[in-house]
Amino acid sequence: MPSNCWDKVVPHYLDFWVPRLIPYHEDLVRKSVPRPGERVLVTAAGPGAELLPISRAMEGRGELVATDTSEAMIEHAKQLIGPAEIKMPIELRVADASDTLGRRWDLIMNAFGMWQLEDRIGTLSAWRDALADGGRVALLVWGPPDPDGPFELVGSSLQDLEPALGEHTRRRELAARESMATMLEQAGLQLVRHAVVRNVMEFGAAEGFFKALFSGCSYVQFAETLGRERIEALAQAFYARLSPPSPRTPLSFAPAAAIAIAERAG
Repeated sequence: MPSNCWDKVVPHYLDFWVPRLIPYHEDLVRKSVPRPGERVLVTAAGPGAELLPISRAMEGRGELVATDTSEAMIEHAKQLIGPAEIKMPIELRVADASDTLGRRWDLIMNAFGMWQLEDRIGTLSAWRDALADGGRVALLVWGPPDPDGPFELVGSSLQDLEPALGEHTRRRELAARESMATMLEQAGLQLVRHAVVRNVMEFGAAEGFFKALFSGCSYVQFAETLGRERIEALAQAFYARLSPPSPRTPLSFAPAAAIAIAERAG
């Protein structure tokens, strides 16, 4: 499989975001309740932040498979689980999120990958078709938006400066219960639980947060499209929205993420 954007950003993404995202992954595992003996597929697994808590919840019994389109992410996941004393085999594969590997699953999980999918309904439908009786899909997505949160302030700055690109940042609005339920229904799934979780993130300076954004593929693509001068203009517009308005303003915030648990409709 050819290299993709995530292959390029792995080192910076691991440094900037993985430690800050682990609490969210743990929230997803707690609310999706993987059980001993179940067959669990983790799609868009990235570096595998949820694999250790899943294996603990399964008490080392069952089938656990993690996939990602990025070879570099899968390689890092292998390094992560090696010394982690996980007492069950974990299969790691390079595969598209919609690929259910021709198997039946009791639980299919996806953390922070849904808004990056071009065909969300098609992927959800593939997951629905691969669910065993009583199986469930568990999603973790960013949103609903916080009007004064740093993510949203960058998004509104982008909307003002580059309206065509700014639409991307509005995907967080889709995390509301009604929107999630509608999306799942279109794929033949029924929402059975929706919860919003928050965990504190801290950055010593706003410029560090802005730099961290560009360790993710969405903003890397923005950088390639806009170029250095327009990215600097975006940074200055973001800093101007802060209190006090400075690149050195420290940030402490708890962004919202929605967890949706769904079952096959009917």
